[in-house]
Amino acid sequence: MKQLLIRVDDEVHARLRQRAKDEGRSVNALLNELVLIASQVDRESARDRIRSRAAAMGMLSVIPPAPLSPPLSLKQYRQAIDGARGWGQIIDDILDEDRERL
Repeated sequence: MKQLLIRVDDEVHARLRQRAKDEGRSVNALLNELVLIASQVDRESARDRIRSRAAAMGMLSVIPPAPLSPPLSLKQYRQAIDGARGWGQIIDDILDEDRERL
């Protein structure tokens, strides 16, 4: 495994350190993921990049197509909503970061 020395602004480092702490991992692990994502930018579509990031964060769920009827029961609907609770801001941040790259 290669080592990479990088210099970043103190504010950027503080944000990276906080994000890593929030996600329960090291800054090194976070940067490895971000470098991997960045290395794939030219090879993937915007949709693929978002899917890759969501998968890396454990937020990607593959949902098989549901039959048109019967609709989800109230219990199934509530389980789906509860399972995705809190993802809104994270997904917004991912989309905003992706848009900034364009």
